[in-house]
Amino acid sequence: MLLIKMAEYAEYRQNNLDNILNFNYGVELFPNSSQNPVIKKNTREVALIKLKRLLRSNGFAFLAENNKEAFILMFLYARKMNENNALDLIRNYYQFRKEHDLWFRRLEPFDPKIQMAIQDGFPSVLSNLDRRSRRVLFMVCSQWNTERYCLLTIYRALLVSLEHLIQDVNTQYNGFVFIVDWTNFTARQTMNISPRLLHVMLQGLQDCFPAKIKAVHFINQPWYIDGLMSVVKPFLKEKTKNKIILHGLNLNTLHKYFPRDILPSELGGEQPPYDSRIWLKSLLGSSLGVDL
Repeated sequence: MLLIKMAEYAEYRQNNLDNILNFNYGVELFPNSSQNPVIKKNTREVALIKLKRLLRSNGFAFLAENNKEAFILMFLYARKMNENNALDLIRNYYQFRKEHDLWFRRLEPFDPKIQMAIQDGFPSVLSNLDRRSRRVLFMVCSQWNTERYCLLTIYRALLVSLEHLIQDVNTQYNGFVFIVDWTNFTARQTMNISPRLLHVMLQGLQDCFPAKIKAVHFINQPWYIDGLMSVVKPFLKEKTKNKIILHGLNLNTLHKYFPRDILPSELGGEQPPYDSRIWLKSLLGSSLGVDL
């Protein structure tokens, strides 16, 4: 049975890769440049050369080596090929990891606590992209077992997942969207969320990680979550605040952003219920160098 599921997943992933490769990629990557693919390639190459020059003169010469190009391109895509903004993001990335060193130790899917969180859907990663070719992640917050793992473990599981996903250049450019389902999330569970810790975590995603988080959709949020967000929001950039979309109990407004045919049944979609084991197997297989 396991081999059958793994084969099914491998077949899906190849189909998904085919969809990405057939996507009208050039127009999306550089919408303001000529339709000539050589110019588009030059746009990326010029930005890469400029960023390498900045890295050498700002204490990051080790990143300017040829074998680091795929890594620093993630920061360029995250900042729309602006080399100065990409440099700032790289600075923030390393500074954040230095300041929170313990958070990043054994940051891998083999960590037992991280596995617990992913098995509970923190995060859940949909197989299908949305209509804008963005990866869709969702979390059903009531599934958080606060006695088994803490908020920091959820954050670490999220980072492991994001780091895996941004290896795909399509995702580097098009980014992510999140759906956070607060149905049946209790006030007692809320007591395990430190506003200060949540603020630092959000800052890490907002300013220190090479990923484009395009929107965060809240559904069925209780009043005490609105209260929690009112504490955190003053610390967020205005651009980030505008990415948070509140739907309340109205799933119809959610489906205006996400077609039902890509969503699992628990989000009112047409897909089968989400199976967190598929995503965990993907992470473990990638870490082992095994193609699932």
